[in-house]
Amino acid sequence: MVLALATFFTLAVAGGFFWEGVEPEAQSLRDLPEILWSFFVGGLRYAIWVFLILGFHEMGHYWACRFYRIPVTLPFFLPGIPPFGSFGAVIRIRGPIPHRRALFDIAAAGPIAGFLVALPVLVVGLLQAEPFVPEPGENANGTFSLGEPVALVMLARLLSLAADLEVNSLIGAGWVGLLVTSLNLFPVGQLDGGHAAYAFSRRLHRALARATLVLLLGVVLIQIVIYSQFPPYLIWFAVLLWMRDRHPTLLDESTPLGPGRKIVALCLALIFVLSFTLMPIYVS
Repeated sequence: MVLALATFFTLAVAGGFFWEGVEPEAQSLRDLPEILWSFFVGGLRYAIWVFLILGFHEMGHYWACRFYRIPVTLPFFLPGIPPFGSFGAVIRIRGPIPHRRALFDIAAAGPIAGFLVALPVLVVGLLQAEPFVPEPGENANGTFSLGEPVALVMLARLLSLAADLEVNSLIGAGWVGLLVTSLNLFPVGQLDGGHAAYAFSRRLHRALARATLVLLLGVVLIQIVIYSQFPPYLIWFAVLLWMRDRHPTLLDESTPLGPGRKIVALCLALIFVLSFTLMPIYVS
């Protein structure tokens, strides 16, 4: 509960500071509580929706574990700093996973649940967004810019929206939700994508994990060459390199998944593509 409340607070402060651009009247460090309160109030909408997206993601895992009677904790939310305000949320599975079907269902339930919340939030945010109009004499150099996930680009075209939009807190919440979804669906280690790959076969999990590391290193090089700045995915590459293809064995690895779960696997691949951003955040 304490972590959840702390995460909601840091989400709201990040929302007011980064996504809503709140400018508190107080400026002195002596007035820090008043400044934080201004950010908190201004970022409540962002905090509510990111908290729900993270919560639905983890509760998807939780209820899948409960369905298979696997001991599991409720989600632990992790406070963070702007621009996101949180380092995500996790659950702890306290028992062995019996077979491949259970592993796949647990892995798939989280990103599907989170995506189904993040996508409509992003749509509403886009519909409410105003066209971006720079102030006279305003210089955009040195400002943070967001990369566009595939889903955002497609939605903007389907809705015939302006090329440049003011980013509001709903767009921010949906954007963060898609980023979290895509990061979790990398088929490496014990990420959701790694669990899903291992549910198919240990050999597939190993091959995809190694291929992903090579491809992600290529993305890092693209980020350096094209954007000429620190590549955000370098940190994630280091995390995935540590995870590699390590995965605990199941009690029964002979149970086939069946055609229905293979279709769901294709849906997970599609969700990953729609959620992926080549350069999540950069300085323009």
